Amino acid sequence: MRVLAIIMLLLLVSAAGAITDADYTITRSKKSAAEISGMGYHGTHSARLSVYPGGSSKSVPITISPTRIDALERLKLWLHPASNRGSIELEAMLDGDSDGKSSSSDPDDASILISLASWSDGRWLDTDGNSNGWREFDASESVLSIKSDDPQKSKREICWEEAQEILRGMDVVKVYIRLKGATKYEGVSCYVDYVRIAGEVISFEPLERDSIKKAKQSSVSPGSTITYTITYGNNLEVPADIVIRESYDRRTLFLEAYPPPDPGTTNVWTIRGLRPGEHGQITVKVKTLRGSCTAGIDGRVTGFGYASVYRRMSTEREAYYVTNSVRIDGGGINRSASATTKVRSQAGFVFEFAEHGSGSYASSEDTDYSATSIVFQSESLADRSPVTLNLSMRTIDYNSTWGLSWSCENQKLNSYMQEMYYGNFINLSSTGIMRSTRSTFESTGSIEGMADVRYMTRGSEVGTRLYGSFTIVSKGVAQKKSR
Repeated sequence: MRVLAIIMLLLLVSAAGAITDADYTITRSKKSAAEISGMGYHGTHSARLSVYPGGSSKSVPITISPTRIDALERLKLWLHPASNRGSIELEAMLDGDSDGKSSSSDPDDASILISLASWSDGRWLDTDGNSNGWREFDASESVLSIKSDDPQKSKREICWEEAQEILRGMDVVKVYIRLKGATKYEGVSCYVDYVRIAGEVISFEPLERDSIKKAKQSSVSPGSTITYTITYGNNLEVPADIVIRESYDRRTLFLEAYPPPDPGTTNVWTIRGLRPGEHGQITVKVKTLRGSCTAGIDGRVTGFGYASVYRRMSTEREAYYVTNSVRIDGGGINRSASATTKVRSQAGFVFEFAEHGSGSYASSEDTDYSATSIVFQSESLADRSPVTLNLSMRTIDYNSTWGLSWSCENQKLNSYMQEMYYGNFINLSSTGIMRSTRSTFESTGSIEGMADVRYMTRGSEVGTRLYGSFTIVSKGVAQKKSR
């Protein structure tokens, strides 16, 4: 059975699994810290980098899918000084041998140092020296240096065109945003927000890296509730209107959602005027369906010839999977995601009945079947004798011993009962009832041949085998142990 996973939806980001596919790390040490702050340029949060007195530097590493080096020309971010002085540099790690990694000791790899920004007296060092507060910086306008174990690649203070020529064919796999400038007596601090790199946007919002869609429960029992969470966000620099549409698996039933869906719907949410950097969540609950069926079966047959009968009824349910999908539209994007959840197998009852042989034969059966019980009654009278069947193309002779068997398995009680009879004459009446807490079985009759009766429950087994001409009364009871 499949279950829905918590849904998490992102807005206006190229990532398929989260609002951004770029992965960043926020850490703290004795001499430095990177943490999510409550001050932001884009939205309400940003990353605050701090280096304490006596520390050297603090970095936020950003891992991206391997992308061409010219993506660095479009690398931009917003910065805000939080100390008297300091500087920010970027280090882009380049993979030259397509192994997905970059190492300073590998001559095939390299890195680019970008001196991005500096400030003094709380003000950015620019042409007029008067600006402060939030400011956007463009890596393409900064001074570059190439570091490599290969001396032919190492260069200082070069332009983008020259760097791309030297590093042609390399991919960017990681970028470090690094704060520097602390002294023995004075620390440095800076806010970083709205990093744009390789088609990704990082705003350092708490929900930014949540999955597009995920399930709270990895698996559920039939009839249980599944909870999904849709996470949405606006990574644009302007307000956006978005529409979220949920598609429910046909084997689930919508229960409730918070906030409620649009009036008259159970699966549509319209979010208007979503501010830049704003994120939110929608919680949806659905219920998986529990299998249900009722049936009444009765029949009677009398005659002379060859008979072969087999019947099987079962209330057990195999495990299956349900898939729910979500789609988001707005701001020029079309996004979709799905989540699959397992619905666990369900223990039930299994009843099997078989008869075969040649000669005179009379049988009647009455069976009631539902998701919570199986009740059956049967009567069989069989006397062996030779039989000739005249078919259109040929004649077939039968002289077959009669065989009759039935078995009942109550998976909820871990009990199994089986009776098998073989012989020239069988006259048998059987009754069985299987329910969740109790199973009862009883057979009475006369046999010329063999009887094999077995009752098994929770690792124990009782069996009887008889040969000859005899009458038989067999009874079996299995029930849930009371506490």
